[in-house]
Amino acid sequence: MGCLARYAVVWPVLIGWIVAGQSNPASAPVTLGSLSVEELKQYYAPLSTPIAFLDGNEAFNKLQPSEKCQVHYLSKASWAGALIDLFQTSPESPRIFVLLQSIFRSKSISALKDLATTECYFTTEDWNSLLVYIATFYANLGNYYSNGMRKFIPQISPDKFECLINSTFDDGDGAANSKAAELLNLSQGIWAKTKRLIYELGPRYRTLGFGPAALTTYFSANCDASDAKLVKDFLVSQNMEAWNSRVIKTFDRHNGQPNYEIRFASSWTKASLEGDAKHRQEVDGLSLGVALQFNGSSFTFTRGDYSHLMSKVVKYLEEARNKKCFPNTLEEEMTDGLIRSFNSGSVAVHKNASRLWVKNKNPVIESYMGFIETSQDPDGMRGSFEGVVAIVDKAKTAVLTRLVDHAEEFLRLLPWPREFEKDKFLKPDYTDLTVISYANGWPPSAINIPNYNEIRQNEGFKNVNLGNAIAATLTARPLHYLSAPDEFLLKSNRTRVFDVIVGLHELLGHGSGKLFHEFANGSFDFDIATIGNVSKFGAVNKWYRSGETLETKFGRLGNVLEECRAETVAVYLSLFPEVLKIWGVHEKNAEEFSYTLWLEEAFEGLDALSLAQVSADTVGNSWGEAHAPGLFAILRVMIESGVANVTVINGTDGKPDMLIRLDRKRILTDGKRAMADFLLDLQFFMSTGDVEGAEALYNRYTSLKLPENQRFIQWHKIAVARRKPNPLLVQPNTVLLSDSLTETQTIEGAWRNFPKIQLKNYNATAEGMIQSFLDRYTDPAIDGMILALAEADLDDFAV
Repeated sequence: MGCLARYAVVWPVLIGWIVAGQSNPASAPVTLGSLSVEELKQYYAPLSTPIAFLDGNEAFNKLQPSEKCQVHYLSKASWAGALIDLFQTSPESPRIFVLLQSIFRSKSISALKDLATTECYFTTEDWNSLLVYIATFYANLGNYYSNGMRKFIPQISPDKFECLINSTFDDGDGAANSKAAELLNLSQGIWAKTKRLIYELGPRYRTLGFGPAALTTYFSANCDASDAKLVKDFLVSQNMEAWNSRVIKTFDRHNGQPNYEIRFASSWTKASLEGDAKHRQEVDGLSLGVALQFNGSSFTFTRGDYSHLMSKVVKYLEEARNKKCFPNTLEEEMTDGLIRSFNSGSVAVHKNASRLWVKNKNPVIESYMGFIETSQDPDGMRGSFEGVVAIVDKAKTAVLTRLVDHAEEFLRLLPWPREFEKDKFLKPDYTDLTVISYANGWPPSAINIPNYNEIRQNEGFKNVNLGNAIAATLTARPLHYLSAPDEFLLKSNRTRVFDVIVGLHELLGHGSGKLFHEFANGSFDFDIATIGNVSKFGAVNKWYRSGETLETKFGRLGNVLEECRAETVAVYLSLFPEVLKIWGVHEKNAEEFSYTLWLEEAFEGLDALSLAQVSADTVGNSWGEAHAPGLFAILRVMIESGVANVTVINGTDGKPDMLIRLDRKRILTDGKRAMADFLLDLQFFMSTGDVEGAEALYNRYTSLKLPENQRFIQWHKIAVARRKPNPLLVQPNTVLLSDSLTETQTIEGAWRNFPKIQLKNYNATAEGMIQSFLDRYTDPAIDGMILALAEADLDDFAV
């Protein structure tokens, strides 16, 4: 009963309103829309999901005490912020998280298995299915895939799930066990609010996106794409960016006027600032709580969203600073900037902290956090919270440093005029990392940050490869659609192929190209007279006006185009032997290596087709993931050039399958020309902010419903049927063994003391994933914070 006693303070306060909400819409009957049995199977969290472990043990053990201190507190801050991702995924995800945590805190996994088997008649497959669902939920920080934004559900019946909940907390002691009774009431109340939503697969619930066709929590449930357009236009008029905000729409009860609240994430709330004269009631020069009129609607800026969770982030950053974990004043100033930004909700302050981060060259510990990637926001402007904490691998970084040293030489190989390139290439810090904490959903292979374009274009950026994450997940992703000889060739070279793709994508893809701007004073950052005509496009007559950014101009499409452009840069530059030499590919082997890399890209493009979500009422289709449409578009370019050919065949299981073949002789001729033309199109439309041209190009290469693209519908069905689940990644935890400063280290000739920190590892299993999250969040007060915020959100975001 010891573990139940820990909740005595928190749970009684919550039980009343949790149970009182049992009559809300979440208890309505589950609907599956028009899904067939086979289609329903696509939404189960599959038992075959591979699970890998993120190993950082060797690198961590080599750190000095101050560095371990830094890793620990930055990881704690990152994971505290990652709880925000639950709210950014779906309305039900926060409650599901608390429900799962309470179940697995109450009893050991083996004891729960016994209960499930004896009391609820779980089969072995039932139990394993539930564990995989829970591991998948934790890995994605919600019940939609981070990679694909498609919903997943348990492969067990709601009745069995409910039986396990009731059996877990009902020890049969009645009043003698009041704490268990409280937990039972609480869990039953949460279940009442989430049961339907866990299993619901009506059309709106299957994927993330704008309502009414899909679901998002970046906008209240009564918003659609037209609301997003209006909000975007208003933000541009105010020269304001939306990275750390969400939008809540209400109506004036007297005149019916739409009211839009733009709510910034911050630890400070209006209440916490009352009477505090040193903190003005504004964010980045905008008054808080003041209604502004725009195009017939009212707009108000507020802050304090996720305030309790943001306070947790700030608390751990302050602990790192107070314990003097940082090696220099630059990193201290950077952390102070993050604290001020997370307290106030200021994007401008976060930008300044990011500027300091860019200047921090060759650190031992690399870390960045904030509202960063915008792919989950259907409008492409708001970031999900993300924190990465890692140790620099100096040996692998040496290869990337050579690439940086040759970057300006390689940029000249790209197919656009010099005027479309940045005025000066700002050499970034490009490092290979051993990740200790990646606090978000599915970890990428690499990151090019900050995502603020004005900093990247004018002041610089950093590239980081998540080396151990790549190693852990790459081997868990099986190849298919290739002939046996091609598969053998790619398997033999896949690690180096991936290193080349990631390196070129991040440094010369995201690091290249210029956006043309006109500023408020009427000046430009380009000279129209010197640009002249650009091949087939004619003279430049479009650009970004004052207040416009890539995000406000293109919305979600901007991120998709940028990922496609970066990947196409990698594919194109892989054809140059002098580029491949950086990775030790001898010139005599360059042609075969290029062929192997194009095989990888062709496979990725066909595999990405499984993520397309075809709608009956639009020309385009949603992909639910920023990289997938670009990968398919690259395959399309290969096909158009005559390099690639995809045929439908009978698989070894007797079901339809596909086979990719490449004409090796045409890659360096027709393939190269076609890839250069496609890359020039992408760069021109993005440089000039030509949304119409970009949309036409995007639909041409990614729509499955244009008359000339009908054959891809058949490919899509096969790809969906043969989709392999992405691997889940179990991550370690840092553990504070003693808060006493017992670890000593000499710094600048003086002895300094630090707390003792250890790295805890887990098995690469569903049980290991669950235990890692139980150990990550041990403070029961966090559950109360999550439930309180979920309850406050209910009226605005429930569908």
